[in-house]
Amino acid sequence: MFNVGVTGGIGSGKSIICRIFRNLHIKIYDADSEARRIMAEDAEIREGLLRKFGKNTFRGLELDRKYLAGKIFTDSDARSFVNGLVHPKVREDFMNWSKKQSGPYVIEEAALLFESGGWKDLDFTILVTAPEELRISRIIKRDQIERGDVLARLASQIDVDEAAKMADLRIQNDDNEFVIPKVLAADKLIKKRMNEKKQEME
Repeated sequence: MFNVGVTGGIGSGKSIICRIFRNLHIKIYDADSEARRIMAEDAEIREGLLRKFGKNTFRGLELDRKYLAGKIFTDSDARSFVNGLVHPKVREDFMNWSKKQSGPYVIEEAALLFESGGWKDLDFTILVTAPEELRISRIIKRDQIERGDVLARLASQIDVDEAAKMADLRIQNDDNEFVIPKVLAADKLIKKRMNEKKQEME
């Protein structure tokens, strides 16, 4: 299977891009949602989080995402600990999922694709970007949090220009241009790369 990654900083609108791909009948693996499932189900991760952050990390069997976010967005060491615990499990889960899918290619939607190093296992990567002030307003509206908390989250993520150096394609999602044509163009480019890879292997 040809594996594509779609990533972007918080508030960039990568989920909108993936929704359009889904309308093209492309299967999407939501790494953030699957990570939450794995964090709740995997005994090794659960024990590690409880040991590091205490009993308030879970409410019963459910991960307290707000509590954990408060710990990791302001502490790079804590963030690295969680990423090191979770990302290898998510990567393995995605690869197993990908092998079972049909269609021309599949997409992994992941917020920390470059930070985790997961992009290296993919055949093609798309970076979704948007102006910072637009991202801030989107996050405040979506998550009902203070501007300072949003800025802390933005600061915890990779610089856009650094991410762009690793991406195969960049899609600007700034509400000024229609993104559907951009996704259709991306679909064509992905299929072109697929054919090139197939020819290289023959």
